[in-house]
Amino acid sequence: MAGLFELYLDALRMLTTLVAVVIFISSLDDLIIDVIAFTRHWYRRIVIFGLKGKRPLAEDALRQMPEKPIAVLVPAWQEAGVIERMLENACRSYEYETYAIFVGIYRNDPNTRAAVETVARQFPRIHVVEAPRPGPTSKADCLNALYAAATAMKQTPPFEIFVLHDAEDVVHALELKIFNYLIPRKDMVQLPVIALERPLGDFTGGHYMDEFAENHAKDLPVREWLMRTVPSAGVGCGFSRQALAAVARARQHGPFNTQSLTEDYDLALTLKYLGFSQIFVRFAIARPQGADIVATREYFPSDLSAACRQKARWLLGIVFQSMAENGWRGPVRVKYALWRDRKGIVTALAAIFAYVIAATWTAFALAFHLSRGRIEVPSLADHGGLTWWLLILNALLLADRSLHRAFFTAQIYGWRQGMVSMPRQVWGNIVNFLAALRALRLFIRHKANGRPLGWDKTSHAFPDAQQLAEWRGGSP
Repeated sequence: MAGLFELYLDALRMLTTLVAVVIFISSLDDLIIDVIAFTRHWYRRIVIFGLKGKRPLAEDALRQMPEKPIAVLVPAWQEAGVIERMLENACRSYEYETYAIFVGIYRNDPNTRAAVETVARQFPRIHVVEAPRPGPTSKADCLNALYAAATAMKQTPPFEIFVLHDAEDVVHALELKIFNYLIPRKDMVQLPVIALERPLGDFTGGHYMDEFAENHAKDLPVREWLMRTVPSAGVGCGFSRQALAAVARARQHGPFNTQSLTEDYDLALTLKYLGFSQIFVRFAIARPQGADIVATREYFPSDLSAACRQKARWLLGIVFQSMAENGWRGPVRVKYALWRDRKGIVTALAAIFAYVIAATWTAFALAFHLSRGRIEVPSLADHGGLTWWLLILNALLLADRSLHRAFFTAQIYGWRQGMVSMPRQVWGNIVNFLAALRALRLFIRHKANGRPLGWDKTSHAFPDAQQLAEWRGGSP
């Protein structure tokens, strides 16, 4: 019996070392991004806006630019609960005149059709487009139908800019002005995505707040600056006519890849490979109530099952499908971006192994304490050895990660949400682990039976008038 226990301890120590190495590599990678973000911030502040005297983008410059025609594409499958309010809010919010909204619906989804047609009668700039096949097909298939309808519309001049949005999005009044200002000098422009605030106790919905707050304030600006590539979030993203036309010519049914569950990510990567320029723009306007970030806002799932399905779909598209189709193509900076996108499947598993290992060694320590020293506690790692140092470094890097996340969360939602982001990070790792397991299971089943991966959409929510007024800082 003692021999089996020793074998178990040896295996546990080996697993501890392996997990510690994986976490250290990932944490060191994140630390590099932190250092670059710090360098970029002060370089821009001292050199670009200081010594060189360059002025940041001003709101007046956006308003003075002559308007180009913009087509907003909104795919909608079983979105009757949110689509009407989303479209009405967009039409009432946009400070822009030369635009049209194309909404994709399905013949076998009468409730969504009725909701869209109701709001379209109130706002003539909304165009209802029926997808060629019954739903659900895929989001890319619906977007291709919308793109075809927009490019076929008889108007002069034709649409110069195409913008992607989902049926649950709360758009910003000035977003079309930003796309109009930057496109076609840039072929793809991605604006930040901000998760609408959830209660402090809602850890599932809240962990999206933390992730997007940090990623879209730090990681994506660094990625654009260092790697010259920006992933499309699928919402709040604008494209030049030339860019989409080039991808459409290379594909049979339109610019969006119908075989991908993350057609937005696939499109951005394809544009990078074709040499089109991309930019991530975080533009904030000073208001009496605080900084007003031009961004897309939306509620993310607060239900655990829905969150796992959504994140599993992201992993399937970004990790498995993209790797199968694109491999590790591109220069070193693109390969580094792909590494950061794809490492999530590994780190999600490693984090849970780390929790299990920590719980096991804690149980050993607790047994030693309760037995008043009669039960010997096995050592986790040799003092001064590789594993010992890795555990210490990982603890320091974890503290750094938690402080960074709390800082960026607090910038948007206040210090209370910032503090809660620390324990919420543990729950977020559990959600990511469950999503990774689901993605692995679905991908293995797909490879085994050859059946295509389906559009596993999540149900959506849209804020009411009072909630809209709260983040706007005004009245409904």
